[in-house]
Amino acid sequence: MALYQRWRRLRLQGLQACRLHTAVVSTPPRRLAERLGLFEELWAAQVKRLASMAQKEPRTIKISLPGDQKIDAVAWNTTPYQLARQISSTLADTAVAAQVNGEPYDLERPLETDSDLRFLTFDSPEGKAVFWHSSTHVLGAAAEQFLGAVLCRGPSTEYGFYHDFFLGKERCGTLVDLCQGPHLRHTGQIGGLKLLSEQELFFFHELSPGSCFFLPRGTRVYNALVAFIRAEYARRGFSEVKTPTLFSTKLWEQSGHWEHYQEDMFAVQPPGSDRPPSSQSDDSTRHITDTLALKPMNCPAHCLMFAHRPRSWRELPLRLADFGALHRAEASGSLRGLTRLRCFQQDDAHIFCTTDQLEAEIQSCLDFLRSVYAVLGFSFRLALSTRPSGFLGDPCLWDQAEQVLKQALKEFGEPWDLNSGDGAFYGPKIDVHLHDALGRPHQCGTIQLDFQLPLRFDLQYKGQAGALERPVLIHRAVLGSVERLLGVLAESCGGKWPLWLSPFQVVVIPVGTEQEEYAREAQQSLQAAGLVSDLDADSGLTLSRRIRQAQLAHYNFQFVVGQKEQSKRTVNIRTRDNRRLGEWDLPEAVQRLVELQNTRVPNAEEIF
Repeated sequence: MALYQRWRRLRLQGLQACRLHTAVVSTPPRRLAERLGLFEELWAAQVKRLASMAQKEPRTIKISLPGDQKIDAVAWNTTPYQLARQISSTLADTAVAAQVNGEPYDLERPLETDSDLRFLTFDSPEGKAVFWHSSTHVLGAAAEQFLGAVLCRGPSTEYGFYHDFFLGKERCGTLVDLCQGPHLRHTGQIGGLKLLSEQELFFFHELSPGSCFFLPRGTRVYNALVAFIRAEYARRGFSEVKTPTLFSTKLWEQSGHWEHYQEDMFAVQPPGSDRPPSSQSDDSTRHITDTLALKPMNCPAHCLMFAHRPRSWRELPLRLADFGALHRAEASGSLRGLTRLRCFQQDDAHIFCTTDQLEAEIQSCLDFLRSVYAVLGFSFRLALSTRPSGFLGDPCLWDQAEQVLKQALKEFGEPWDLNSGDGAFYGPKIDVHLHDALGRPHQCGTIQLDFQLPLRFDLQYKGQAGALERPVLIHRAVLGSVERLLGVLAESCGGKWPLWLSPFQVVVIPVGTEQEEYAREAQQSLQAAGLVSDLDADSGLTLSRRIRQAQLAHYNFQFVVGQKEQSKRTVNIRTRDNRRLGEWDLPEAVQRLVELQNTRVPNAEEIF
């Protein structure tokens, strides 16, 4: 209850005190007025219906409470909140919702039949979900009413809530949001919301997913992340390959993607494909030949690479990694910064192996995930997604594949969830979910087991006994979409990137103009060692102001050089958190930073 009580003690900050531009809308736009009018009409009809039912069926019902306690109530009249008040005033004040026969229930909704009743408070996960969900609506209503926002996605999370909205010129009014519920009885149970100042809003806006491509040097983070994952692939026995971006639709028909994934693919007609067909070919043949599609994944191309020459069991497992650009025709409403794009890069890889090698390869994939996420500082949650309704192939093969993944997850030892029916059309999969700083889940890494594509492409290898056998295909990615992972990482870092990823590693600050030449030498030494460094020789600012400015910009380290440092060929080092590390010999300081960067430690400033 501690978090709940702290939340209730918050008080709404004055909007003008926060210096936010506000636009309280007295007359809402027509479409919003119609929305509100429709809601009030439906609400009045519901109130009338409940009153009618209460008049027609005033029968006594039995309500079972925890601890085998039973009380009487009146159907279509008595509410859970009324019963909570009968039990104790404390329960009535702290209950946020109810469970009736195992289903979530508003406290003010009349009970209808004999029921098992349980009250939910903020202490329970279900109660937290109701509390945060209701808070999301309050935030959305405030954003519409006071900021003129156009509301987008706004779910609750495990640890709180958020709302995406667009702040354009258009102004909105009273909020009506269609959702599943239930909700708190009234907004007074929430207490108040603290509105961010302009500076705070700007700060979070700059750090939202996608910011690293709009802020200077965003590609530094991107390149460092991709270089890290590429090195890991090479160390674990993967061969990096490159495949075309455009393929004939015949390939996608053979793989099954054209049938199951066509609406999510970009198809194009090459120049001249609309000319009349020749006498040697009919319309249908020419259409199949001429139509091309941007690849949304690499697996069919990797199957072609496996099949281009005879293979032996001695070559397996064959691990192919591909960092090419992928294109998917995502709906415009689902696009969100870096976390969902139409063009993205994926650390896509495929493993062709024997059935005997399958379990070891799955375990290796899981270990790969855990080691990379440990470096990035992420915890993760695994989910096994099983056979969907429109699956391809033999159900027996699906059962076999699902059992292999279940066994691998049990041996891996991390908790996992079951997502029945959420597998890919060609095989079951293990999905990896990360949470960003706002508690939003993102599906990133994946491990997918596939018996279908080797059949469709007739993939074979010569086994130890000399007979031809069929390989098993593992689709896997650690980061998933590199852009999505980068967006999640940007939110989690809050601008304070670890040294090995940081686009602002070191700034050299000369005390006076006399030290500028030596400061430039120090900067060049850092750059020669592969470190990102800048020089701040702005004589219009005091030394303390320049140091503070560098810390606010989140430079991991500041190298300050004065007359003493110049004469001794040293640097005086501070961190972005204003820790003073003292005077260091310049070559030793550069070498120490290189060591910390190469080991990819998350806290270089603390262990320097």
